[in-house]
Amino acid sequence: MTAVIDIIVPVFGTVAIGWFLGRSPLLTPDGLRGLTNVTFFALFPALLFRSMSRVRVDALEPGIIIAFFGTALLLFALARWIARPLGLSGGDRTMFALSSTFSNGVGIGIPFVSYAFGEAGLVPLLMIISVNSLILLTLTSFLLELDTGAQSGERLLAKLGGAALTMLKHPVIPPIFAGLAWSELTTLVPGLATPMVIDRVLQALAQAAPPCGLIMAGASLAHVGIKDHWQPAALTAVLKLVAMPLLVFLGTRYLFGLDPLWVTVATINAAMPGGANVYLMAQLYRSGVGLATNAVVISTGASVVTLSIVLLLLDVQTR
Repeated sequence: MTAVIDIIVPVFGTVAIGWFLGRSPLLTPDGLRGLTNVTFFALFPALLFRSMSRVRVDALEPGIIIAFFGTALLLFALARWIARPLGLSGGDRTMFALSSTFSNGVGIGIPFVSYAFGEAGLVPLLMIISVNSLILLTLTSFLLELDTGAQSGERLLAKLGGAALTMLKHPVIPPIFAGLAWSELTTLVPGLATPMVIDRVLQALAQAAPPCGLIMAGASLAHVGIKDHWQPAALTAVLKLVAMPLLVFLGTRYLFGLDPLWVTVATINAAMPGGANVYLMAQLYRSGVGLATNAVVISTGASVVTLSIVLLLLDVQTR
């Protein structure tokens, strides 16, 4: 119960502050865009680079990628099948599936895991984040292109290539690999290290990343709101917040036998609410916009309860 109070209250308390700021004149849509840019292009990169620069590549466990995304892809296919009897169109079924599987691992996941486990917990989380968008958003783009009737295989491949390249250029991905590369370089070159002055700048930016990310998440929800036809979105929240963490836990613990910390972090990330990329993808393709928007809002609100239950079941202890 202590972990619930020490982690859930600070995380979602900060999200609530962001929501109130978003509803007030203090944080307009233009102001939110500015906060988002600062957070994604300065604060999070500093946190990610600094965290991964202290990790050796041979200490990473690829099994977490296979277990997490094997589960995600299985649930994605299951969700598309579940959506068919609901009378959803092809594009809406794809957005239903993405809403059921795509976690807010950056805006809420990084602060959550950082508060709970420190830099040790960020390592498995960042491994998942580094390929999350590449796998799930590229797959979604592929299916939505098919749903909207791409005219040729060449056009479809070109669009998918562009989508994959866009995912790799996402501001949270390069710092992860840059940090790993710097870690290996400092191991190979004796005496090479991040200058103290630069590290202090990175540390200051990194410390600001979690609270700013949570305020950004809350303010984004305030500007989104609930749309019509929320019932299918509520079902995606059940899949996202209950089915996915359960399946990830079983896979990481019993199929791959991963380190307990890695199992816990993977399960917690699977239990995160839907991320903003869900409704951004819906808006891009003009498919399932209301469904995707509702899914993010409903899953974020419900995750206050479900994440508390996950922490209790995993017996997470605060640092």
